[in-house]
Formats: sequence, structure tokens, C-alpha cells
Amino acid sequence: MASILVVGGGLAGLVCSSRLLRAGHEVELLEAAPAVGGRLRPLETDSGLLERGMGEVGWGDANLRALVSGLGLESTDDGELERSHALVLGGRLHRPPPLRMPELIWPGLAPRMDRPIDAVFRRPPRWSDRKLLIAALIDSFRQSSPRPPASVAALDDIAWSKASIRAFGTRWCTTRMAPALLARTGVDLAAESAAIVIPVLCRLLAGAGRSVPVSGGMARVVESLAEPLRVRLECRVENLEATTDGVRVRYRAGGRVGVGLADAAVLALPPSETLRVCPKLTPIERGHFESIHARRSIAVYRQISEPAWLLRGLSGVTFVPGELPNMRDIRILGPSPLRHVTDPFWVRIAFQPEVVDEHWNQSDLALVQKVDSTFRRSPLGALPEGPSRVERLEEIVSVQGRGALARRDRFESRAERTPRLVFATQALTTPDLEGRVTAGMRAAREIGEEVEGWRRQSSRAEG
Repeated sequence: MASILVVGGGLAGLVCSSRLLRAGHEVELLEAAPAVGGRLRPLETDSGLLERGMGEVGWGDANLRALVSGLGLESTDDGELERSHALVLGGRLHRPPPLRMPELIWPGLAPRMDRPIDAVFRRPPRWSDRKLLIAALIDSFRQSSPRPPASVAALDDIAWSKASIRAFGTRWCTTRMAPALLARTGVDLAAESAAIVIPVLCRLLAGAGRSVPVSGGMARVVESLAEPLRVRLECRVENLEATTDGVRVRYRAGGRVGVGLADAAVLALPPSETLRVCPKLTPIERGHFESIHARRSIAVYRQISEPAWLLRGLSGVTFVPGELPNMRDIRILGPSPLRHVTDPFWVRIAFQPEVVDEHWNQSDLALVQKVDSTFRRSPLGALPEGPSRVERLEEIVSVQGRGALARRDRFESRAERTPRLVFATQALTTPDLEGRVTAGMRAAREIGEEVEGWRRQSSRAEG
């Protein structure tokens, strides 16, 4: 078998490393942070560890569910969950039911959430545009090949925000579609290609609002994946050079520069880091990663101990634009907190993407005070007092934008490739947890096929 270096210890890198190890390869994982897990890595606080992930996975996320089940972490005590995700609209807290397929065909079936008609809700739906989206959804449900159906590819050159509003109108998209997708993925998908969002929406509809509890939460998934692996922490890769004979990696660890050699490598990094680490990519590879834009994020975490808090028992709350200035949503983290249980838990309040740059250089104290003052003036009332933590992420998600599917096809079908190098990045799938798992699985399969090709060539040469 082959020696393989995996650069990046997020979920995609862990999944890829685990599958390669099970296939019998010699695998070493290099991670720049003090611990693996990426955005799922728990944060250290004065009040203990803060788990940044949810304690459940979507019922429709097939690869993620298979991963959790294979690790023996799919909780059977509670069965399937149906935690509701609320919405602040018109100065009130609404608890709408999960999004269902019939509602997309006839939006009039949606629960009524009144708000005075204003400029936000002026654009009416158009049935001709809705038919295109419904056809793409149905074809995606039926597809048996990994390639997207033609009806999905036809939507690639239009942003999801424009496609969905044309099809369903601004009111329904703002009060039903966008909150449902945000609740499941934790990502604002408005700027993505419609062809990228369709598979995410399919998984959401397939799950019908159901979730599968994870024993120990996503932090336990990270621990279970990392446990059998050979991991080198606080090892920042400075440069990776791949040739037809092997891969050479220069890294910095403990203040010293070292060199690693392997038969092949997998880059499980965001696009910007991929470009930094590997400057000698082919023109198509470099052009693809340069076309993807990073989005920064600011989140304020707060530990909640109040037993009678209004939002206890929910999975989160989305704020319709304008309801809570600068705030996007609030997510309940970790295992599901029961409504009348006194156990403390953490919540994450995310800022709207368009105001992140404006607040980026403010102090942690100023950001916490801003969140507190915003909530005091909101229909939810003041946030309970408790320990807080601010997190700034330079690249929370890779925004692929319009034409993403066509660019991805050109990337995957490229004739000129950097030898012995495979990419396990979320930017080649969908911007959610399912996409990260899928990226890791695909990279492991691709590198395994390359190793098998080397063996056949070697056997022919010896023969």
C-alpha cells in the first residue's frame, strides 16, 4: 500500500484519513491547530468546553448518518427527533412546522404568519419559474448517477436568492424557505448557485424536519475518527510540492522547520489555504480555487442556565431581516436541552454576513454588549446572563456563486492534473456537514484509485 499525507484535520480530512487507514494505507494527518475537528472542535472557556456543533444530524443526510452509525454513535434512546426551529417575524416568535414538499408546489398551504406588506414582500411568485425548480427537485430525488440531472444544471447560472424568489415570491422565501435551509445547514445560501442548493433542499425535504441524535454530539464523532489515526498537531504546512515520483511537504512545528515525504497527499483545506500551500497547481486547478470567495463570520456564544428561558427546547431561531438589527440567527448547541431541565447549555448568535466586516475590529466586550442591547429591545427579551465567548472566523464558508457547477465539472474533467495530489474540500460539494463528509469520502476513493493505477503500471513494468 501507499504512504499518504492528509493536510487539514477538519471533518473532511478526518473522514478521508479514516477511510484510507481502513483500506490499509499508511496515513499521517497534519493539522495546524492544537486539536483536530476544524469548526467542530470544542472551544476552551472558563466554564468548560464549548461544543460548537449540534448534537444531531439531519435524517436526510445519508453519508453523515452512515458515518455516525458506523462509529456506533447513533443514539437509540430517543429515536428520531423533531425539534422545531422558530422564526422572529413581525415582532412575534413563530414556531412553524417543518418544510414539506407539497408546500413547494402550493405555497398557499404554508402556515400563515402575518406581517404588513412592505417593500420586502412585494415580488409575487411566478408559476413558470416554480415549475423549473420543482422539476429539478423531482429529478434530483430520482437520480441514480453522481452527475446532476440536466434540469439542475440548467439552474447553475442563476443565484439561489433570485431563483427561489422568482419561483415562490419574497414573502414565502423569507418566512419559510430561507429559515428552513439556514436551520439545517447553518449557512446563508442566498449567493450560491441554484444548482448547488437543490441537493441541500432535497436532503432537507427527505428528512421532513427529522433529526437523528448523536451520542456525545459532533465532538464525539471527531474524537472517534481521530482516535486510530496518526496525527501531528500544531504542524503548519508551509509548502507542498507534488511530482510524478511522490510528494514533498515542508512544515513548521514547535518553532522548527521539517520535511515530510510520501507517495501521495490529500489537501483538506479551504480554497485560500490550498492556494497558499500548493503554489504549483495546474492553471485549471488554480483558476477554480481562485474563483471561490471566502466569507468571514462573527459569532457570540452565551452559556444559558436559566431553566425557564423562552427558547429552551428549540433547535434555534432565525431572524427575518430587519427584526433584530445585525443579527442572523441563534442556534442551540450540543445535545438537545429539554424544556424544563436545568442543565446549562450554549447558544451561538451569528451576525449577518453583510455587517461582519463593519464589526470585525471591535473588541470582544463591545460585540457582547451589542448583542445584549439588541436582544433587550427585541420581542425575545433580554438574553440570560452567563459566560460569553466571541469567535471570529476568517473563512466560515467558501461561496461558490453562479456557475459553480460548470466550473466544478471543468475542474473534475481536467486533463492536466497535479500528480499524486487530491483535494478534499467542501468547495467541491455542498456547504454543509453532509458536503464535508462527502468530500472526504470522494478524496479517499480517488486517491485509492490512483494507488491502484500505480500498482498496475508497476506490475506491467516488471512483467
